[in-house]
Formats: sequence, C-alpha cells, structure tokens
Amino acid sequence: MVLSAAMPSLHFGYSLLIGLTILSIPIAPQHRRSRTISLPYLTIRLPSPRRPLCIAVGVAYPLTILVAIVATANHFVLDAVAGAMVCGLAWMGNCILLNLLCIEDWFLWCVRIHKPEQGVIGVAEGEEDDWVIGKGVVV
Repeated sequence: MVLSAAMPSLHFGYSLLIGLTILSIPIAPQHRRSRTISLPYLTIRLPSPRRPLCIAVGVAYPLTILVAIVATANHFVLDAVAGAMVCGLAWMGNCILLNLLCIEDWFLWCVRIHKPEQGVIGVAEGEEDDWVIGKGVVV
C-alpha cells in the first residue's frame, strides 16, 4: 500500500512563493537600460539582461522543486496543486495585511515605540553596485 506524504506540498508552495517574489523583483534604475538594434525599417528593443534572468530563475526554481518532489515520490501532483493554492492564498493575504500597516503605526505611536525606517539612504558616487546604508558601505 502506498501512502501519500503531507498534503499540501509546502515544498512546492514555498518554492512558488520564492519564484513569484523573484519574478516581481524591481530592477534598479541603473540596470533597467535596454539596448536597441537598428536595422533598415526596423528597430528592435532588447530588454536588460537582468529581467530575463529574473524570469528564468523565477520560473525554473518552482519547476525544479516540482520535478524533484514528484520524481522522488515525496508528493503527488495533486499535493503540489494544493500547495500552489495555499501559496496563492498567502500571496493575496499579503495584500490584505499590507493595508493594516496604518493600524500598526497607530499602535506603535500609542505605546511610544518607533519602527525602524527601511530603505537605502544613498548610493556611493562612482560605484553603482555598492550601497551606502547609514555611514558604512555594504559590498
């Protein structure tokens, strides 16, 4: 008798969330430059090489995990489908939870605790890939 492993497959659900995150990564402005090829009567605009790389990795990672869990018989395909549905609920739930940030800010103001600010403060001149956070340079 063959018993199924855990249902749903959170191996696949987690990898799908990571893949969707990689697919939706915003490209930094200095790396968004596209190239154009001018031919007679035709101009072709090629995207930055980073965008196709993000798409390839974002699609390949969940597919690799899917093949691995089905090939090793850890999960069935139906387990992966259920994991994808859990992933979809989590992805949509994140949009709802982001709307609650104002309540979090109000609560932190009431208890007089400040939330650390996020983000990059500036970019070092001449070195586009080195980010300046606070006073130090992160390489």
